[in-house]
This record gives sequence, structure tokens and C-alpha cells, in this order.
Amino acid sequence: MATEATDILIRIIRGQDELKSEQAQIAGTLEAQGAILRLLAEQLGVVIGKLTPELGDGPSMQELLAELVARVGDNGALLRRIDRRTDSMATSLPDDVVRAMKGTSGTNGYGAAAGHGADGSAAS
Repeated sequence: MATEATDILIRIIRGQDELKSEQAQIAGTLEAQGAILRLLAEQLGVVIGKLTPELGDGPSMQELLAELVARVGDNGALLRRIDRRTDSMATSLPDDVVRAMKGTSGTNGYGAAAGHGADGSAAS
């Protein structure tokens, strides 16, 4: 019985030693990852610094927004013109179709004006 207890204690101590070893490896990995993250944060800071204009350099946010609003307004006027033109085309479409149909040849090349129907047969 004493040997069983001793064996159990020895296994527990070995397990604790393995845990301590694994914990040390985890701590080392976390430290390395922390160093990488610090390096990335520094590099990101440099990039952001280069991309951030100095005060007075370039257009301000208000100027950019004003330009966008002006461009949207210009596009709105163009779209209104396109809408009006499309509407006028739709209203003149029936007259255009009638004119086109009067001058169109039939399927066999005979026009309605030549005394033939739309299908090319002789009109009665």
C-alpha cells in the first residue's frame, strides 16, 4: 500500500513538473507574440503618421464633403435631363412607330404602298 501511495505521489510530481514546463513554453510563446504585436503596432503607427496630412495640408473634411455634395447635385441635374428626354421619347413613340411602319417593306420585300399586304400577298 505504501508503494502505491509513493507511485501515485511520484506521478503527481511528474505531472506537476510537466505542467510547469508547458506553462513556461506558453509564457515564452505569449511573450514572443507580444513582441510581434508591439512591432506591428509601431509599424502601423508609422503608416498612419504618413497617411495623416498635416494641419492645413490638403483639403479639409468640410471641403471634401462640399465637393461630394456638388458632384451629387450635378449628377442629379443630369439624371433629371435624362428622365425628361426619356419621357419625351415615350410620348412621341406612337407617331414614330406609325411613320416607320408606313415606310417599311413587307416580309418579302413588297411594301404596303406597292399594293401588297404586310405579309407580301396582293392586297385586295
